[in-house]
Amino acid sequence: MSDIQIALLILGLTIILFMIIFNWIQLKKTRAKQKKTESMHRQKDPLFDNGSNNPPELDDYIVHDPINQPVSKEFLKKNLPDEINMDFESVVSLTLNKTSEAGVLLNLNLTSYLQDLRLSLYLRKDNDLWATGEAIDESFTFDQILLSLPLISRKLDITEDVKKNFLDFIEKIREHLEVNQIWLSNEDIVERADELRTFKTLINKNFLVKIQPKTDSSFHFGAFQDFFNKANIRVYKDFHWYFDPKVDGQKMFKIMNLNRQPLRIESDAFIQGIIVSLDIPATSNSLEAFEEMVNLMNEFCIKLNAVMVDGRNKEIDSVYVASIKNHMNQIVKEMEKHNLTPGSQQAQKYFA
Repeated sequence: MSDIQIALLILGLTIILFMIIFNWIQLKKTRAKQKKTESMHRQKDPLFDNGSNNPPELDDYIVHDPINQPVSKEFLKKNLPDEINMDFESVVSLTLNKTSEAGVLLNLNLTSYLQDLRLSLYLRKDNDLWATGEAIDESFTFDQILLSLPLISRKLDITEDVKKNFLDFIEKIREHLEVNQIWLSNEDIVERADELRTFKTLINKNFLVKIQPKTDSSFHFGAFQDFFNKANIRVYKDFHWYFDPKVDGQKMFKIMNLNRQPLRIESDAFIQGIIVSLDIPATSNSLEAFEEMVNLMNEFCIKLNAVMVDGRNKEIDSVYVASIKNHMNQIVKEMEKHNLTPGSQQAQKYFA
């Protein structure tokens, strides 16, 4: 071999040896980094807790099943029924150590509690969908109970007595079932209800307008009957309702007698006036419903020679209507600011 060939061979072997050594060093560094990362993960993983980290709050965990696997408070909050709004409800979770049949609860005669307190009760097993109302029969098996007390219900003022009855209700369940209890929201029931009182008063509005004959003592039956044969006015649970022309089956406002009882549209009926009522928080698309309501009332007044008046029998003009619309707009904005949509399932639960 020539000197040049020998030199090239030595150079090639040197390069190969250098690459082997370089790769070995890089592999060693990579493995060291992996060991360090795994060590950090172990320190953060509660399964490898060496006592150096602060333990989680014990109140944030409850026993969920017979093998004592913990369920966090945050997990429970993220898996609530859609119609629960924790800002406006006092919510408590009761988790059993073993499954039970709903017959145990049904035999406790809890119906009066549920009705008087406007309580919502939900049951489920493991991570199934929550069941409530008619979906629960005696054979329904469950290992979780959810109780929700509304704090802004139109039909319930929160007092110390209400709080006591709610706690008694919980205790009655605890006496018959071995449960682990955790409050998910508003354990300070009365205090939180007091904080919400101004908001509740603001949005708890039912707009009423009275319409009466302009000159006669009562409406003429023929014209009155013809008007109520309009396609969007239907009877629902004895009352006449105006239904949304865009959304079939969605009620917008109610039409009733002057004594707020159902209208009796019969030939011998002596109708001296009607009341048109729009429930702001319980009505979907409240502002659109108001527009439909104003249009219908104007049409009614033209066709039946009638006039719109307020509670003091003072005639309502366009300025008054505009002020009502502006006030309604403020109410809707305030509700939406608190993530409460007019006519939603949540709003219906509180104000229907």
